[in-house]
Amino acid sequence: MFLASSISGGPVSALCLGVASHLALDAIPHGDAGIGHWVHSSPNHVTKLKRLLPMVFADQILGAGVFFLLLSSPFLASTSFWTLFGGAFGSILPDYLTGIRDLLTKPPKWLESIHRLHQKCHYRGKEPFTILTGLIFQSLLVGLFILISFRVI
Repeated sequence: MFLASSISGGPVSALCLGVASHLALDAIPHGDAGIGHWVHSSPNHVTKLKRLLPMVFADQILGAGVFFLLLSSPFLASTSFWTLFGGAFGSILPDYLTGIRDLLTKPPKWLESIHRLHQKCHYRGKEPFTILTGLIFQSLLVGLFILISFRVI
């Protein structure tokens, strides 16, 4: 949403910038490697869904909460709703596409190609965070950006 507010191209440009920022930020370690391994090491599709869906649900509720909170931010007030929505949706689109791929028994080739690109963008070194410290790190960053958007800092 911050990037979307800084460009003049409207919702489509914001969506593209959101996707690009997601892929770029995936290159920074953020503690989700253990979660991904736990989900993808599931012995079957049902177990994978039982592991994945509660996390997705919680993630989406938190993301929606941050989105609606940021809509009331003075920092973003001059940007149209659809531009902010495009940026926010673009920033989660790679994960949605991966999730759709994971739900399909035989995903189409174009979806596999997008998934491979998404996977290539992830951090490949030794993960410096545990799942807990990664969640704390991400929460602190989100909190910092919320404070900045309300000009508290």
